[in-house]
Amino acid sequence: MFKLAAAGLVAAGALFAVASANAGTSWSIGVNVPGVVVSEPAPVYYEPAPVYSRPAPTYYQPAPVYSTPAPVYYEPSWEERRAQRWEERRAERREWRRHQWEREQYRRYYEGRD
Repeated sequence: MFKLAAAGLVAAGALFAVASANAGTSWSIGVNVPGVVVSEPAPVYYEPAPVYSRPAPTYYQPAPVYSTPAPVYYEPSWEERRAQRWEERRAERREWRRHQWEREQYRRYYEGRD
């Protein structure tokens, strides 16, 4: 009888030791039914692995750029400068001749009045 009590004590100790380390599952052994009945453990939920996908492409329209063109400085050639000086001298001569003609007209107008 001592052996039977020792075996029962070892079996009960094994049951309590296993029950404390069950990690969230449950199982049981039916004792009050004829024969030994072992039930299946509760279903275990496994979280699915994370799914990594490529993000959708995004398009950013660049901001419009407004700029003024750089100033261009034009230096005339020597031929253009010579032609410009020639035209200036012609204009000066025309102005001098007109002035001389007006002086002559003025002189003639007032000369006959004396």
